[in-house]
Amino acid sequence: MLAISERFCFVNRGFYLSMSLHHFQAPHAILLGMKNLNIAFVGHVCIDQNKTEQAEYTDWGSPAIYMAEYLRSQKHHTSTILTSYGPDLLPHLPDVHLLPKKPNRDRTLIYENNTRQFPRTRKVHNAESSTAPTLTAESVKVLESADIVIVAVLLPNYPRDFIEQLLQHIPSTALKVLYAQGYLCHVTADGTVVPHHFAEAPQIVPRFDITIMSEEDHPQAFRIAQDWLHNQEKGYVIVTQGEQGASIVTPSTVRSMPTTPIPESQIIDSVGCGDIFSIATACAFYESHNIEQAVRRGHQAASRKLLSSHTPVV
Repeated sequence: MLAISERFCFVNRGFYLSMSLHHFQAPHAILLGMKNLNIAFVGHVCIDQNKTEQAEYTDWGSPAIYMAEYLRSQKHHTSTILTSYGPDLLPHLPDVHLLPKKPNRDRTLIYENNTRQFPRTRKVHNAESSTAPTLTAESVKVLESADIVIVAVLLPNYPRDFIEQLLQHIPSTALKVLYAQGYLCHVTADGTVVPHHFAEAPQIVPRFDITIMSEEDHPQAFRIAQDWLHNQEKGYVIVTQGEQGASIVTPSTVRSMPTTPIPESQIIDSVGCGDIFSIATACAFYESHNIEQAVRRGHQAASRKLLSSHTPVV
């Protein structure tokens, strides 16, 4: 087995990614070439009501479904989403695999996104129906066979004890990813999503190899990245900065990694862009263990999403 001791963090206008890989053991298959991966998503699914740069629509949403749809378009990987949802999702649902196979709640989380203004505004409905799913024998089997597990939350209602229970069933060879957007928010009485402190980060973040959040989720994303790396023997923060590219940040240094920006006039729909970046980066890193190559792969996938409509493109 190949043991990895680095820790990485990525922050973007669309997303923040922190990687702590000291306990990630890479399977021998990676060294011999890429294989068909089993990828498990655990987290919220929702019905999106979106007003984007050049579109307005109601359809399926959530990081988990965006990522699963991207993998389906790749035709190389198998994915399953462990979640809670109601029958109102079914008319919108793409061809992705959910567990449980039938609705387990009366209603599905509804998530309003408005990216026509900056900063983006968000609002939720049916939050009470979107609690963590029960781990059944079937879902445990999915976790035990996973190469990559991504916990992708939109609300802070997947408690620490659920995460601890979940991690017990994930093999040590799996790459573990936390998409922390939901832990960094608070939902007001009228459903508006506002930034909030991730109080359990010191207990939860170190259990994952990768943690992802949006720079839009918190006004002090860079400080948070440094806090999460505090007292780590080795630490890096890779900050992707929209049209300015990316920077590698440590508690004491910043190194720029520029990229070619996409003109705003060409952007069709930015919703889901961070999700696509994240899954492409995770898969590429699992394959290559080359962090710069993985980030470039993520940027390429995210750029294609910006130039596309709702459905992700390869």
